[in-house]
Amino acid sequence: MKGFFKYFLASFLAICVAGVVIFLIGLGSVSALLSSKEVDVKIKPNSVLVLNLDQRVTERTIDNPLELIDYQSMGIESSLGLYDIIKNLDKASKDPLIKGILVKTGTSGPGISTIDEIRESLLAFKKSGKFVTTYSSIYSQGSYYLASVADNIYLNPEGTLEFRGLRSEVMFFKKALEKIGVDVQVIREGRYKSAVEPFLLESMSENSKEQTSAYLNAVWDRMLSGISETRKIPVAELNKLADEWVARTPDGALKCHLVDSLVYEDQVNDILLKKSGLGGSEKLRTVSIQDYAKTLSPESKEYTPDRIAIIYGTGTIAMESNGSQSIGTSLAETFSKARKDSKIKAIVFRINSPGGSALASEIIRREVELTSAVKPVIVSMGDVAGSGGYWIATPGTKIVAGYTSLTGSIGAFGLIPNMQKLLSDKIGITFDGVETNKLAGTGSLFRPMTEGEKAVFDAQLSQTYNHFLEHVSKTRKMTTEQVDAIGQGRIWAGVTAKDKGLIDEIGGLQKAIELAASEAHLRNWKIRELPVLKNPISEILAKITGGGSSPTESILAKEFPAIRDIKDIMTGGKIQARMPFRIDLN
Repeated sequence: MKGFFKYFLASFLAICVAGVVIFLIGLGSVSALLSSKEVDVKIKPNSVLVLNLDQRVTERTIDNPLELIDYQSMGIESSLGLYDIIKNLDKASKDPLIKGILVKTGTSGPGISTIDEIRESLLAFKKSGKFVTTYSSIYSQGSYYLASVADNIYLNPEGTLEFRGLRSEVMFFKKALEKIGVDVQVIREGRYKSAVEPFLLESMSENSKEQTSAYLNAVWDRMLSGISETRKIPVAELNKLADEWVARTPDGALKCHLVDSLVYEDQVNDILLKKSGLGGSEKLRTVSIQDYAKTLSPESKEYTPDRIAIIYGTGTIAMESNGSQSIGTSLAETFSKARKDSKIKAIVFRINSPGGSALASEIIRREVELTSAVKPVIVSMGDVAGSGGYWIATPGTKIVAGYTSLTGSIGAFGLIPNMQKLLSDKIGITFDGVETNKLAGTGSLFRPMTEGEKAVFDAQLSQTYNHFLEHVSKTRKMTTEQVDAIGQGRIWAGVTAKDKGLIDEIGGLQKAIELAASEAHLRNWKIRELPVLKNPISEILAKITGGGSSPTESILAKEFPAIRDIKDIMTGGKIQARMPFRIDLN
């Protein structure tokens, strides 16, 4: 019997090892296929470029299958990077084989500032004389703003157009925490620093309502002015249409001229066939932007060793990164290497982050400062670059933000949960101990803070806030009193941030690249994207050994983003510089 178990266990172990090896080899093959940069895609004359935005649009194209897994469907999602979209729209505008663009939108899609950048790229594309057409069964408010740039907007006869104004909602946990016996002890610097309010209040404070209303109105004004310009409908009329939600039915959307026609997808194909100059007996020729990205540019540039590096800082800031959609202190090393690379003449620091750990932000900021002392560093703000996201931006040679980029939030907070009641009253677990000094137990989760401990945290938080003010004061040429007046944790839209002196220019990623080239006196250059993406094999080994998020966490975070926010706040360190909330357009 012992021999049987011996051979059985040995065989079982061998099967397990073989299974892991085969899985890793398969994963490597899939990764190689997904990341392939082959240029064997052939574009036929009179082709239509298809830009499908009803999917994940990230700052950078993700080709790691592990980051693209949808744990609900167990399929692999597709990802579009903003820079790849902008670059290929420009390439298509000069390509004689491309006759026009079909933009497909839907309920999902990018944030408002990213939408703005894509919209501007489509406007530039239209200057080539080629057509832009959009079609969808459902237009969210953000996707309709993007679609409004098109020559023709088509809607499914049973479709929906969400045009009824913007609303922001915040989830509050105070009563729920009280029910389970958890008391969150909070300290903060900045009366507008409302990231901690869900733990303290049951509704929005007046300061929070004030800043949120100002930001939403800035976004709405931007959307209305853009739609008004391209659709030739006065802003006052658009507001009236939104108040009455006239476009809630397809016929209503058509009558008020928000869309041009109610058609099915096959009818759109017939329309595009004619627009592309093909006869009725021929088939529509289309190419997705993912496939088009694999083709060579019709314009050949002379060789140059000069590089402009785009360094991405995407996601919550922490000491360690958890993938391409989070920022760790390893980003500081990326800047250090770029600073010492003689081929890199300038850097565009693309930030899309609500902030996070104050310590990690400072480690990154220092390397950005050292780098900007020897070569231009142009900061490009995406949808969000506030709090810690603004902290790491401060040393930039110039700061560029989108009209609706959410930035500022100069402030800090700290929180320590007290779970004594939860453990004692609900579960029956108690804690006790001894200590050599009166502050030795500072930060304990199992009892309330003492007055002495609160004083220590207050002093530490004040120091962090003062350092933040000093960084901004030094780089933005303001006094600390002036920075404090526009700080206090308050958020600003990019257009207002420029008026306040927090940024230098309004624009997107392309504007930042052009500024970087100008600052470095470059006539010709190539783009290098950093940091170098991790090998998928290394990623899966990290997940197997406990790194990264579990499938359950990934599903919850996708369906309920607030859960991810709570986790980030609770695990982000005692002192944080973090934005108060997220803005989603629907």
